[in-house]
Amino acid sequence: MRIVSDTDLPDLADVEARVRAAIHRRDSSGLRLLGHGEVSIVLGWPTDEPVHALKRVPPFRTAALAQQYIDACEQNFAVLRAAEVQLWPTSLHTVVRDDGRVVVYHRQPVADPVQIGSNVLRAAEPADSHPLLDVIVASVVRVVTPTVGFDVQVANWLWDGTTAQQLDFTSPFLMTPARDDLLFDTSGFLQEYPAVLRPLLRRELTTLIRRLTTAEGAIGDMISNLHKEGLHQWVDPAIRAARNVAGVSVDKATAIKMYEDDKKLMPVALKLKKVQRAWLVRTGRTYDSLLPDRTTYE
Repeated sequence: MRIVSDTDLPDLADVEARVRAAIHRRDSSGLRLLGHGEVSIVLGWPTDEPVHALKRVPPFRTAALAQQYIDACEQNFAVLRAAEVQLWPTSLHTVVRDDGRVVVYHRQPVADPVQIGSNVLRAAEPADSHPLLDVIVASVVRVVTPTVGFDVQVANWLWDGTTAQQLDFTSPFLMTPARDDLLFDTSGFLQEYPAVLRPLLRRELTTLIRRLTTAEGAIGDMISNLHKEGLHQWVDPAIRAARNVAGVSVDKATAIKMYEDDKKLMPVALKLKKVQRAWLVRTGRTYDSLLPDRTTYE
C-alpha cells in the first residue's frame, strides 16, 4: 500500500484543482460525492461513472509532514494485517501544489453500498446476533493496545456475507509511547478550526483516541454509532457479541451517553469550521477543506 505509479491512477492534479474550485465556490455540485464522515469526504472519480473512491486529507505544509502521515498510515496497515484484519484495497498518493503544500489522497475501488456494514444491518432481519458484529468485536481485541486505537463503527466495514473488510484508514490512531499525541502532525486537520480553539481541540482529540485504545472504549463507540445510524435494534446484539466473543462488558447507558455527547459536539465542530472558513475568506486567505452541509449526526 505504498505510493505507487499506476496506469489507472486518475490525474490527481486535476482532481485537486476541481476540489479547490469547489472549495472556493462553496459548492460541491460539480463533484460526485460518495459519502462523508466527520474528517474526510469521499469523491467518486471519474464523476460520470466512478471507479475510484478518493479520500482527501487536509494539505500538509511540507513534503516531510506528508511523509510522516503516510508512514503512520503504513504502520497502521501493518498493525491491522498482523491482527488478521482484512483490508479493502487502498493506495496512498500525493499531489504537490504550486504553493508548496502537499495533499495526500487515499484511493480505493468504489465499494458496493449494499455491502457497507450499516446498510447490511439495516437490511437484515432483527436477530439476537449477527456475524458481522462478531467479526468486528473479535478484531478489536486483536488490534487495540495502549498506543493503538481502532475506529470500528459498522459504516467502516464491508461485509459480503462471509468476510468483513475494514474500509476507513484516513485517521491512523497510532499514539506516541506517552499517549499524549498521534505519530503524525495533525496541524493540517486542526487548521480547519479557529486558532484560539486548537489547543482545546487537540486535547479533546487525544481524549477521544485514548477511548479507542481499549476494547471497552472501541466497542462502546461502535455501539454508540449504532444509535447514530438508527440501528437501535442491533444495540443489544452488539453488547452480547462483546460479552460472548471477547469477554468485554459494555454498559448500554454509557454507550447512549457517548452518542448523546457526540451528537452535541459534532454539529458544533462543523459550525466552528464554517466560522473559520468565513474568517479566512473575509481576510483574503484560503480555506483548504471541502465541508459537508451537515454532519452525520444531523
